[in-house]
Amino acid sequence: MKPWPAATHLALLIALAAAFLFRVVVQLVQVWWPVGFLPSFESWHTATLPYPLLVVGQLTVLMAQAWVIVSIAKGGHLPRRRVGQWLLALGSLYFGFMAFRLIAGLTFFQHIPWFHAALPAIFHMVLASFLLVLADLHLRFCPRADGS
Repeated sequence: MKPWPAATHLALLIALAAAFLFRVVVQLVQVWWPVGFLPSFESWHTATLPYPLLVVGQLTVLMAQAWVIVSIAKGGHLPRRRVGQWLLALGSLYFGFMAFRLIAGLTFFQHIPWFHAALPAIFHMVLASFLLVLADLHLRFCPRADGS
């Protein structure tokens, strides 16, 4: 399959995946070898899920991101309008809810720990951004219905 011109999208997806990887690594560091110059483990973890289960989920997300990135880099990722539309809807809802969570946690819901945890909300917005960039890639490069 011929590669398509998605260099900007690919660079953005790599940067977003790297940001999420940074979050996972920093959280692991703060569990096993805490350092003072990074936010505490509690700043990264809301305890909504047990930490071992969270790490498995995070690694699964990273593997999915890596699969998408490699597929795009090799030119084997077929852009599809319907996939782009679904990713756009899902990514928009996800980003919007996490933006609400962040703003609410900094203002009127700051007394609720899940809302007050800013770092997890920010990194959920990073994951939502990954979906939105991927949606744009699908919508921008999918074959047009009129055949042109």
